[in-house]
Formats: sequence, C-alpha cells, structure tokens
Amino acid sequence: MTSAARPQVFTCPRCRETYWGTGTERLPDCPHCGYDYRKREGFRFDLVFLMVLIIAMFGFLLLTASYKSGAGRSQASPVIQESMPEKLPGR
Repeated sequence: MTSAARPQVFTCPRCRETYWGTGTERLPDCPHCGYDYRKREGFRFDLVFLMVLIIAMFGFLLLTASYKSGAGRSQASPVIQESMPEKLPGR
C-alpha cells in the first residue's frame, strides 16, 4: 500500500471538526460545514505589497545605475572642449 492510498485525518479550519479523507485527494471538502479548500477567501494584499516592493527596488537600482554611469549628465568630449574658444564676459 502506498502512502497516497492511505486514509488521512483532516481538520477543517472553519468548524475545527476532524474527518477522514484519502491520500489521493489533496484537501477534500468538509462533510460537516461544506468548506471548500479550492475557493479563495479574499483579496491578497500581501502579494500587492510584495509586487510594489519589487518594482521599487528595481527603480532604485536603475536610478543608482544611471548616477554611476553618468547617463544623466551631458558632457562634451575633451576634443570638442579644446577646440572651442573660451567665452569671456563682454565679448
């Protein structure tokens, strides 16, 4: 007899009653109150918070990378800077 075919004791999270179920069923419905394990109980705010946190970390990484690489600054090459005459006030 395999471990999947053995009967198991389950406890319902809603009514706290124990009942027997086979190992082939992952989580059978509760025969006392009819609690369905497959149904979602509500909106998961923790997943939304996790996604916002990951997006913020990527944004922070991109921001720091742009400061390190100097993508935000516009610098002329040294060759162009040497050929341009110096601008003096009043001329």
